[in-house]
Amino acid sequence: MKKLALLVLLVSLAFCEGYKDFAKEMGYETKYETALERAKKENKNLMVLMVTDYCPWCSKFEKKTLSDKTVDSTIKSKYIPLILNKSKSDFPKYLNAPMVPAVFFVKPNEQKTFYENIGFTDKAEFLNLLEQLE
Repeated sequence: MKKLALLVLLVSLAFCEGYKDFAKEMGYETKYETALERAKKENKNLMVLMVTDYCPWCSKFEKKTLSDKTVDSTIKSKYIPLILNKSKSDFPKYLNAPMVPAVFFVKPNEQKTFYENIGFTDKAEFLNLLEQLE
């Protein structure tokens, strides 16, 4: 029984930092203040992805939608992408989502959202959303 508990704990810890692996692989920021400064400097808005540990829809959104080359290049041409773990990150209250995944589009000088997208979105829908937000 102890071995099973230890195995479950080790597997859990291995997946806890999955969002950071995604961020590193995709070039997303993981700290709000750093992303905010960069957005102001580059004159871009923020795209904030809020996730949690053990969220299958978050993982699916990352793998099926955000990892797509067209989606990724569209995001990076207009936004500074930031990923935050709702259960671990320190972030402003205006980014508190009732459920995840949640994507907030933020004007950095005002630090206010101008659009929120809650839940999984496939790549065609997300590309359409990105075009509409122009």
